[in-house]
Amino acid sequence: MISPKCALCDVEITQENDSKEHVIPNAIGGRKKVKGFICGGCNNAAGDDWESELASQLNPLSLFFGISRERGEPPSQLFETTGGDKVTLKADGSMGIEKPLYSESPLGSGAGVKIQIRARSMPEAKRMLQGVKRKYPKVDLDELLDNAKPESSYCPDMLHFNFSFGGHEAGRSIVKSALALAVSSGISAEKCTEATNYLRNDEAEACFGYFYEKDLVKNRPKGVPLHCVSIKGCSKTKQVIGYVEYFGVQRVVLCLAGSYEGKDVSGTYAINPITGEELDLLVDLNLSSSEIREAYDYKKIPNGSVEAAFGEVISAGVKASFEKEKDRVLNEAVKHAFENCGAKEGEMLMPEHVDKLAGLVMEKLESFILHQFTQSRKPR
Repeated sequence: MISPKCALCDVEITQENDSKEHVIPNAIGGRKKVKGFICGGCNNAAGDDWESELASQLNPLSLFFGISRERGEPPSQLFETTGGDKVTLKADGSMGIEKPLYSESPLGSGAGVKIQIRARSMPEAKRMLQGVKRKYPKVDLDELLDNAKPESSYCPDMLHFNFSFGGHEAGRSIVKSALALAVSSGISAEKCTEATNYLRNDEAEACFGYFYEKDLVKNRPKGVPLHCVSIKGCSKTKQVIGYVEYFGVQRVVLCLAGSYEGKDVSGTYAINPITGEELDLLVDLNLSSSEIREAYDYKKIPNGSVEAAFGEVISAGVKASFEKEKDRVLNEAVKHAFENCGAKEGEMLMPEHVDKLAGLVMEKLESFILHQFTQSRKPR
Protein backbone atom coordinates (compact mmCIF):
# COMPACT_ATOMS: atom_id res chain seq x y z
CA MET A 1 0.00 0.00 0.00
CA ILE A 2 1.37 3.41 -1.03
CA SER A 3 1.44 5.95 1.80
CA PRO A 4 -0.01 9.41 1.04
CA LYS A 5 2.24 12.45 0.92
CA CYS A 6 1.77 15.62 2.90
CA ALA A 7 -0.21 18.14 0.84
CA LEU A 8 2.12 20.93 1.94
CA CYS A 9 5.64 19.48 1.94
CA ASP A 10 5.55 16.11 0.10
CA VAL A 11 6.94 14.14 3.04
CA GLU A 12 5.49 10.65 3.26
CA ILE A 13 2.78 10.49 5.88
CA THR A 14 3.30 7.65 8.35
CA GLN A 15 1.52 6.56 11.49
CA GLU A 16 4.09 8.52 13.48
CA ASN A 17 3.81 11.89 11.70
CA ASP A 18 0.17 11.83 10.58
CA SER A 19 -1.95 14.61 12.04
CA LYS A 20 -5.65 14.86 12.65
CA GLU A 21 -6.31 18.03 10.72
CA HIS A 22 -9.54 19.92 11.36
CA VAL A 23 -11.45 20.70 8.17
CA ILE A 24 -12.85 23.81 9.89
CA PRO A 25 -10.34 25.11 12.47
CA ASN A 26 -11.01 24.18 16.09
CA ALA A 27 -10.43 27.85 16.96
CA ILE A 28 -13.79 28.76 15.39
CA GLY A 29 -15.67 25.62 16.44
CA GLY A 30 -14.72 22.96 13.86
CA ARG A 31 -15.15 19.25 14.69
CA LYS A 32 -14.49 17.05 11.63
CA LYS A 33 -10.89 15.84 11.25
CA VAL A 34 -8.98 14.40 8.28
CA LYS A 35 -6.11 11.89 8.45
CA GLY A 36 -3.53 11.30 5.75
CA PHE A 37 -3.68 14.94 4.66
CA ILE A 38 -0.75 16.85 6.16
CA CYS A 39 2.09 15.91 8.49
CA GLY A 40 2.33 17.00 12.09
CA GLY A 41 5.02 19.59 11.38
CA CYS A 42 2.97 21.31 8.69
CA ASN A 43 -0.13 21.12 10.87
CA ASN A 44 1.68 22.95 13.67
CA ALA A 45 3.15 25.57 11.33
CA ALA A 46 -0.21 26.22 9.65
CA GLY A 47 -1.85 26.53 13.05
CA ASP A 48 0.71 29.07 14.25
CA ASP A 49 0.41 31.23 11.14
CA TRP A 50 -2.68 30.71 8.99
CA GLU A 51 -5.19 29.44 11.56
CA SER A 52 -4.01 31.96 14.13
CA GLU A 53 -4.64 34.88 11.76
CA LEU A 54 -8.06 33.58 10.69
CA ALA A 55 -9.09 33.00 14.32
CA SER A 56 -7.92 36.50 15.25
CA GLN A 57 -10.00 38.09 12.48
CA LEU A 58 -13.07 36.07 13.45
CA ASN A 59 -12.64 36.23 17.24
CA PRO A 60 -15.19 39.06 17.72
CA LEU A 61 -17.78 36.80 16.07
CA SER A 62 -16.66 33.78 18.10
CA LEU A 63 -17.25 35.80 21.28
CA PHE A 64 -20.48 37.38 20.05
CA PHE A 65 -22.07 34.06 19.11
CA GLY A 66 -20.58 32.17 22.07
CA ILE A 67 -19.22 29.31 19.96
CA SER A 68 -18.69 25.80 21.28
CA ARG A 69 -15.13 24.50 20.84
CA GLU A 70 -13.81 20.97 21.17
CA ARG A 71 -10.85 22.35 23.11
CA GLY A 72 -10.34 25.62 24.87
CA GLU A 73 -12.39 28.76 24.41
CA PRO A 74 -12.04 31.99 22.41
CA PRO A 75 -9.67 34.48 24.05
CA SER A 76 -11.09 37.56 25.74
CA GLN A 77 -10.89 40.72 23.67
CA LEU A 78 -10.93 44.43 24.40
CA PHE A 79 -13.68 46.51 22.78
CA GLU A 80 -14.70 50.15 22.92
CA THR A 81 -18.29 50.97 23.77
CA THR A 82 -20.48 53.58 22.08
CA GLY A 83 -19.99 55.60 25.27
CA GLY A 84 -16.21 55.65 24.85
CA ASP A 85 -15.34 53.16 27.61
CA LYS A 86 -13.12 50.15 27.05
CA VAL A 87 -14.32 46.76 28.26
CA THR A 88 -13.10 43.20 27.94
CA LEU A 89 -15.58 40.71 26.50
CA LYS A 90 -14.98 37.19 27.81
CA ALA A 91 -15.88 33.79 26.39
CA ASP A 92 -18.67 33.28 28.93
CA GLY A 93 -20.35 36.47 27.71
CA SER A 94 -19.43 38.54 30.75
CA MET A 95 -17.51 41.81 30.54
CA GLY A 96 -14.83 43.37 32.66
CA ILE A 97 -13.07 46.71 32.92
CA GLU A 98 -9.86 47.17 30.97
CA LYS A 99 -7.72 47.97 34.01
CA PRO A 100 -8.21 48.77 37.72
CA LEU A 101 -9.29 52.33 38.51
CA TYR A 102 -8.24 54.45 41.49
CA SER A 103 -9.35 57.98 42.35
CA GLU A 104 -9.08 60.41 45.29
CA SER A 105 -11.16 63.51 45.89
CA PRO A 106 -11.04 65.92 48.88
CA LEU A 107 -14.11 65.99 51.10
CA GLY A 108 -13.63 69.68 51.95
CA SER A 109 -13.00 71.58 55.19
CA GLY A 110 -10.10 69.28 55.98
CA ALA A 111 -12.42 66.30 56.46
CA GLY A 112 -10.11 64.03 54.54
CA VAL A 113 -10.35 62.39 51.13
CA LYS A 114 -12.80 60.10 49.42
CA ILE A 115 -11.14 57.10 47.80
CA GLN A 116 -12.83 55.03 45.10
CA ILE A 117 -11.45 51.89 43.52
CA ARG A 118 -12.71 49.56 40.81
CA ALA A 119 -10.96 46.23 40.45
CA ARG A 120 -11.36 43.20 38.18
CA SER A 121 -11.31 40.72 41.06
CA MET A 122 -11.36 40.58 44.85
CA PRO A 123 -7.62 39.70 45.09
CA GLU A 124 -6.84 42.75 42.93
CA ALA A 125 -9.10 44.92 45.12
CA LYS A 126 -7.28 43.71 48.24
CA ARG A 127 -3.89 44.56 46.72
CA MET A 128 -5.17 48.06 45.92
CA LEU A 129 -6.49 48.51 49.48
CA GLN A 130 -3.12 47.46 50.84
CA GLY A 131 -1.62 50.25 48.74
CA VAL A 132 -4.09 52.68 50.35
CA LYS A 133 -2.92 51.47 53.77
CA ARG A 134 0.70 52.19 52.88
CA LYS A 135 -0.22 55.73 51.77
CA TYR A 136 -2.59 56.36 54.69
CA PRO A 137 -1.28 54.31 57.66
CA LYS A 138 -4.22 55.29 59.88
CA VAL A 139 -6.70 53.53 57.58
CA ASP A 140 -8.27 50.45 59.17
CA LEU A 141 -7.36 47.87 56.53
CA ASP A 142 -9.28 45.04 58.20
CA GLU A 143 -12.46 47.11 58.17
CA LEU A 144 -11.97 48.00 54.51
CA LEU A 145 -11.42 44.35 53.60
CA ASP A 146 -14.45 43.25 55.61
CA ASN A 147 -16.64 45.80 53.84
CA ALA A 148 -15.29 45.11 50.36
CA LYS A 149 -17.92 43.18 48.40
CA PRO A 150 -17.98 42.10 44.76
CA GLU A 151 -20.62 43.93 42.75
CA SER A 152 -21.46 43.70 39.08
CA SER A 153 -23.34 45.99 36.74
CA TYR A 154 -24.34 45.87 33.11
CA CYS A 155 -22.76 48.05 30.46
CA PRO A 156 -25.40 50.59 29.39
CA ASP A 157 -23.82 51.07 25.96
CA MET A 158 -23.28 48.89 22.93
CA LEU A 159 -19.93 47.54 21.79
CA HIS A 160 -18.13 48.60 18.63
CA PHE A 161 -17.26 45.49 16.59
CA ASN A 162 -14.69 46.22 13.90
CA PHE A 163 -14.13 43.45 11.36
CA SER A 164 -11.34 43.05 8.86
CA PHE A 165 -11.48 39.98 6.64
CA GLY A 166 -8.81 38.94 4.18
CA GLY A 167 -5.09 38.74 3.65
CA HIS A 168 -2.97 35.83 2.52
CA GLU A 169 -2.46 34.25 5.96
CA ALA A 170 -6.18 33.88 6.68
CA GLY A 171 -6.78 33.12 3.00
CA ARG A 172 -4.45 30.14 3.09
CA SER A 173 -6.34 28.77 6.08
CA ILE A 174 -9.56 28.98 4.04
CA VAL A 175 -7.96 27.27 1.03
CA LYS A 176 -6.50 24.56 3.26
CA SER A 177 -9.94 23.83 4.68
CA ALA A 178 -11.39 23.34 1.18
CA LEU A 179 -8.40 21.18 0.20
CA ALA A 180 -8.79 19.05 3.35
CA LEU A 181 -12.41 18.33 2.45
CA ALA A 182 -11.45 17.53 -1.15
CA VAL A 183 -8.87 15.00 0.04
CA SER A 184 -11.31 13.42 2.51
CA SER A 185 -13.86 13.21 -0.34
CA GLY A 186 -11.46 11.24 -2.55
CA ILE A 187 -9.63 13.88 -4.63
CA SER A 188 -5.88 13.72 -4.10
CA ALA A 189 -4.02 16.89 -3.19
CA GLU A 190 -1.77 16.40 -6.25
CA LYS A 191 -4.78 16.98 -8.52
CA CYS A 192 -5.68 20.25 -6.77
CA THR A 193 -2.84 22.13 -8.42
CA GLU A 194 -4.11 25.70 -7.87
CA ALA A 195 -4.69 25.07 -4.16
CA THR A 196 -1.38 23.34 -3.46
CA ASN A 197 0.55 25.95 -5.45
CA TYR A 198 -1.00 28.76 -3.42
CA LEU A 199 -0.40 27.00 -0.11
CA ARG A 200 3.22 26.18 -0.88
CA ASN A 201 4.39 29.35 -2.64
CA ASP A 202 4.27 32.77 -1.02
CA GLU A 203 4.30 34.50 -4.41
CA ALA A 204 1.50 32.43 -5.96
CA GLU A 205 -1.77 34.05 -6.99
CA ALA A 206 -4.61 33.59 -4.51
CA CYS A 207 -7.16 31.00 -5.68
CA PHE A 208 -10.15 32.41 -3.77
CA GLY A 209 -12.47 35.40 -3.82
CA TYR A 210 -15.48 36.75 -1.91
CA PHE A 211 -18.91 35.92 -3.32
CA TYR A 212 -22.20 37.55 -2.28
CA GLU A 213 -23.98 37.93 -5.62
CA LYS A 214 -26.34 35.04 -4.85
CA ASP A 215 -26.82 32.55 -2.04
CA LEU A 216 -25.07 29.30 -2.93
CA VAL A 217 -26.60 27.53 0.11
CA LYS A 218 -29.99 26.42 -1.19
CA ASN A 219 -31.50 25.24 2.10
CA ARG A 220 -29.99 27.83 4.43
CA PRO A 221 -31.45 27.49 7.95
CA LYS A 222 -32.88 30.85 8.95
CA GLY A 223 -30.84 32.84 11.43
CA VAL A 224 -28.07 30.25 11.90
CA PRO A 225 -24.49 31.68 11.79
CA LEU A 226 -23.31 28.51 10.06
CA HIS A 227 -19.85 27.31 9.04
CA CYS A 228 -19.73 25.46 5.73
CA VAL A 229 -17.06 23.91 3.49
CA SER A 230 -18.15 22.41 0.18
CA ILE A 231 -16.26 21.06 -2.86
CA LYS A 232 -17.15 19.72 -6.30
CA GLY A 233 -14.85 17.97 -8.76
CA CYS A 234 -16.31 17.89 -12.27
CA SER A 235 -14.94 15.67 -15.07
CA LYS A 236 -16.78 17.78 -17.69
CA THR A 237 -15.52 21.25 -16.72
CA LYS A 238 -12.14 19.89 -15.55
CA GLN A 239 -12.43 21.95 -12.37
CA VAL A 240 -12.47 21.39 -8.63
CA ILE A 241 -14.50 24.24 -7.16
CA GLY A 242 -14.89 25.02 -3.48
CA TYR A 243 -17.03 27.18 -1.23
CA VAL A 244 -16.22 28.21 2.35
CA GLU A 245 -18.52 30.21 4.63
CA TYR A 246 -17.91 31.21 8.23
CA PHE A 247 -20.55 32.57 10.63
CA GLY A 248 -22.94 33.02 7.70
CA VAL A 249 -20.99 36.21 6.93
CA GLN A 250 -17.62 35.44 5.34
CA ARG A 251 -18.48 33.80 2.00
CA VAL A 252 -15.70 32.62 -0.31
CA VAL A 253 -15.50 30.71 -3.62
CA LEU A 254 -12.36 28.88 -4.68
CA CYS A 255 -10.87 27.07 -7.66
CA LEU A 256 -8.73 24.24 -6.29
CA ALA A 257 -7.95 22.83 -9.75
CA GLY A 258 -8.43 24.17 -13.28
CA SER A 259 -7.31 21.09 -15.19
CA TYR A 260 -8.84 18.29 -13.14
CA GLU A 261 -8.59 14.75 -14.49
CA GLY A 262 -10.80 12.49 -12.44
CA LYS A 263 -14.30 11.35 -11.67
CA ASP A 264 -17.17 13.52 -10.47
CA VAL A 265 -16.88 14.08 -6.72
CA SER A 266 -18.72 16.31 -4.28
CA GLY A 267 -18.74 16.80 -0.53
CA THR A 268 -20.07 19.24 2.05
CA TYR A 269 -19.41 19.66 5.75
CA ALA A 270 -21.35 22.24 7.76
CA ILE A 271 -22.02 22.97 11.43
CA ASN A 272 -23.79 25.37 13.73
CA PRO A 273 -20.79 26.74 15.71
CA ILE A 274 -22.99 27.74 18.65
CA THR A 275 -24.06 24.15 19.34
CA GLY A 276 -21.51 22.09 17.37
CA GLU A 277 -24.44 20.39 15.61
CA GLU A 278 -23.69 19.16 12.08
CA LEU A 279 -25.95 20.54 9.35
CA ASP A 280 -27.15 18.89 6.13
CA LEU A 281 -26.80 21.60 3.49
CA LEU A 282 -27.23 21.75 -0.28
CA VAL A 283 -24.60 23.96 -1.91
CA ASP A 284 -24.86 24.95 -5.59
CA LEU A 285 -21.37 24.98 -7.04
CA ASN A 286 -22.36 25.35 -10.68
CA LEU A 287 -20.13 28.35 -11.20
CA SER A 288 -18.40 29.30 -14.41
CA SER A 289 -14.72 30.16 -14.69
CA SER A 290 -15.63 33.78 -15.39
CA GLU A 291 -17.79 34.00 -12.24
CA ILE A 292 -14.91 32.68 -10.14
CA ARG A 293 -12.43 35.05 -11.78
CA GLU A 294 -14.74 38.00 -11.09
CA ALA A 295 -14.91 36.92 -7.44
CA TYR A 296 -11.10 37.00 -7.35
CA ASP A 297 -11.32 40.59 -8.61
CA TYR A 298 -13.88 41.63 -5.92
CA LYS A 299 -16.69 41.97 -8.50
CA LYS A 300 -19.15 39.66 -6.75
CA ILE A 301 -19.88 41.85 -3.72
CA PRO A 302 -22.99 43.93 -4.52
CA ASN A 303 -23.54 47.04 -2.41
CA GLY A 304 -25.11 46.14 0.93
CA SER A 305 -24.67 42.38 0.47
CA VAL A 306 -22.20 41.92 3.33
CA GLU A 307 -24.39 43.98 5.65
CA ALA A 308 -27.38 41.87 4.62
CA ALA A 309 -25.46 38.68 5.50
CA PHE A 310 -24.73 40.13 8.93
CA GLY A 311 -28.36 41.10 9.36
CA GLU A 312 -29.49 37.52 8.79
CA VAL A 313 -27.57 36.18 11.81
CA ILE A 314 -27.34 39.07 14.31
CA SER A 315 -30.48 37.93 16.14
CA ALA A 316 -28.90 34.50 16.77
CA GLY A 317 -25.96 36.16 18.52
CA VAL A 318 -28.24 38.32 20.65
CA LYS A 319 -30.30 35.27 21.64
CA ALA A 320 -27.21 33.17 22.44
CA SER A 321 -25.81 36.00 24.56
CA PHE A 322 -29.08 36.35 26.47
CA GLU A 323 -29.38 32.60 27.15
CA LYS A 324 -25.79 32.33 28.33
CA GLU A 325 -26.11 35.31 30.67
CA LYS A 326 -29.47 34.09 31.98
CA ASP A 327 -27.99 30.68 32.84
CA ARG A 328 -24.95 32.28 34.47
CA VAL A 329 -27.04 34.62 36.62
CA LEU A 330 -29.51 31.91 37.66
CA ASN A 331 -26.72 29.54 38.69
CA GLU A 332 -25.00 32.29 40.65
CA ALA A 333 -28.27 33.34 42.31
CA VAL A 334 -29.17 29.80 43.40
CA LYS A 335 -25.67 29.19 44.75
CA HIS A 336 -25.75 32.50 46.66
CA ALA A 337 -29.18 31.70 48.11
CA PHE A 338 -28.25 28.27 49.43
CA GLU A 339 -24.94 29.49 50.85
CA ASN A 340 -26.63 32.30 52.79
CA CYS A 341 -30.06 30.96 53.80
CA GLY A 342 -28.74 29.62 57.13
CA ALA A 343 -28.93 25.89 56.35
CA LYS A 344 -25.78 23.82 56.59
CA GLU A 345 -24.70 21.57 53.75
CA GLY A 346 -26.56 18.25 53.89
CA GLU A 347 -29.14 19.62 56.32
CA MET A 348 -32.87 19.46 55.61
CA LEU A 349 -34.27 22.84 54.67
CA MET A 350 -36.56 24.25 57.35
CA PRO A 351 -39.43 26.69 56.66
CA GLU A 352 -37.30 29.64 57.80
CA HIS A 353 -34.61 28.66 55.28
CA VAL A 354 -37.12 28.36 52.45
CA ASP A 355 -38.54 31.79 53.31
CA LYS A 356 -35.08 33.33 52.85
CA LEU A 357 -34.30 31.57 49.59
CA ALA A 358 -36.61 33.62 47.34
CA GLY A 359 -35.31 36.93 48.67
CA LEU A 360 -31.69 35.87 48.31
CA VAL A 361 -32.28 34.68 44.74
CA MET A 362 -33.89 38.01 43.84
CA GLU A 363 -30.90 39.89 45.27
CA LYS A 364 -28.79 38.41 42.49
CA LEU A 365 -31.48 38.53 39.78
CA GLU A 366 -32.51 42.15 40.29
CA SER A 367 -29.70 43.69 38.23
CA PHE A 368 -30.28 41.25 35.35
CA ILE A 369 -34.05 41.84 35.31
CA LEU A 370 -33.69 45.62 35.41
CA HIS A 371 -31.11 45.52 32.62
CA GLN A 372 -33.40 43.45 30.39
CA PHE A 373 -36.31 45.79 31.10
CA THR A 374 -34.19 48.85 30.28
CA GLN A 375 -32.88 47.28 27.06
CA SER A 376 -36.38 46.34 25.91
CA ARG A 377 -37.51 49.97 26.23
CA LYS A 378 -34.64 51.42 24.21
CA PRO A 379 -35.45 52.47 20.62
CA ARG A 380 -33.96 50.04 18.10
